[in-house]
Amino acid sequence: MVKRRKQEQVVGVLEIAGYDSEDPTFKQWVAEHRTQNGGSIRVSKGATGVRVMFGREADMNFWKARFETDAKARKSRVA
Repeated sequence: MVKRRKQEQVVGVLEIAGYDSEDPTFKQWVAEHRTQNGGSIRVSKGATGVRVMFGREADMNFWKARFETDAKARKSRVA
């Protein structure tokens, strides 16, 4: 018997620098995503932070905008 694995189509990958999978802010983002969209993302460790793989283009664009907004807020708090 041959075991088959379910393969999901990956639309894009986004690496979010400065975060890890245990970061409270990142965990909140994942929880919100799963309640709204059903959890069609995969999370792994990247070179500079967390790597998130998306099955839908809209999800990737939403996360990218969210990260950019958060990065701007962090810079304004530091400056």
